[in-house]
Amino acid sequence: MIRRAVFLLLVLLKILPAQAPDIVSPAPDSLFEKGPVRVIARGEQLRLDGKPVEVERPAGGVVTALVEVGPGSHELTLLTEKGPQKLRFAVGKAGGGKPFREHPPVNNCQTCHVVKGSVWSLQRPSQVALCFPCHNKESFPKSHTHIPGVLADCQLCHNAHGAAAPALLTLSKETACKQCHN
Repeated sequence: MIRRAVFLLLVLLKILPAQAPDIVSPAPDSLFEKGPVRVIARGEQLRLDGKPVEVERPAGGVVTALVEVGPGSHELTLLTEKGPQKLRFAVGKAGGGKPFREHPPVNNCQTCHVVKGSVWSLQRPSQVALCFPCHNKESFPKSHTHIPGVLADCQLCHNAHGAAAPALLTLSKETACKQCHN
């Protein structure tokens, strides 16, 4: 049991960036066919193309917004205690970027999240317990070459809110696998 815990800790330290991005969705350089665009972030204030965005605050430090955007390239700025964070995304055929796919549960935050003592947290104790009520546990080893328990945190490789990569990957499959395997 201790060996497994040490293994998982090493995996987390190798894969997770030093600092997780505060703009959870959309992904940088995403392309949307049309608006609106759902924004999910950890911070204080959002700006779209320099203008303030009206946000909802489902929990302390979490902001969400459904922003109406026209065709073209747009800049999203999140103001945080650490300073501003920016990303670009595009809407329409001429915008460039990779098509963004939203993960369906994102339409209802409470599918996966709950507020406990004003802190935004997950509904269940692990992401395996959270993800497999919807995802097929039996087909998991066919695409992952692991049983579900080995990878206790689905977000090591997948963005649960959405991504511009196949299978909502945060890394390419080759890069993700090489974090643990040579």
